[in-house]
Amino acid sequence: MNPFDNAFERKWTLIFLFEFFFIMMPFPWFYDLEYTPWLFGVPRFIYCWLAYGLLVIGTIALWWRSCMKRPEYQEYED
Repeated sequence: MNPFDNAFERKWTLIFLFEFFFIMMPFPWFYDLEYTPWLFGVPRFIYCWLAYGLLVIGTIALWWRSCMKRPEYQEYED
């Protein structure tokens, strides 16, 4: 199955590619060359990585739920 075969696969491929390329960009909230304290003295980038990780896990859960509603994912091999 090609990721660009139908609209469903295309939409989720583009969403996950966007998440991948977003994390690859050198944004200052994902890496810091200087110590930037935030809540309880923990560096800011730690909280940003945790928030982004939760976003990715949530996106995977949403993708899984939408896949399980589609008939092509309901076929099981015996």
